[in-house]
Amino acid sequence: MDDNMNRVENWEEFMAALDKRHICLAKWCNTVKCEEKVKDRSKEESIAHMEAANEGEVLLTGAAKTLCIPFDQPEMAEGAKCFACGDPATVTALWGRSY
Repeated sequence: MDDNMNRVENWEEFMAALDKRHICLAKWCNTVKCEEKVKDRSKEESIAHMEAANEGEVLLTGAAKTLCIPFDQPEMAEGAKCFACGDPATVTALWGRSY
């Protein structure tokens, strides 16, 4: 599992890791509104990326979702921002694709 987990700081790193079929550990604001936006945006961008490739490449187009909020939380730097919306981060969460 550790070999396929990426620590990500922003949206671009998040999507790049998901496209490699990895799971992501990311600072997050822990709000339902942000989680719903991540689900919608990740699905839309994945589909657009697949269509743009237009080479018969099979990409995962499922939406991203939170998998869990680990009990052992890494220390959060003051002023840490959510990887998705930029609001203050309150937790570090594990994210992955839903299929």
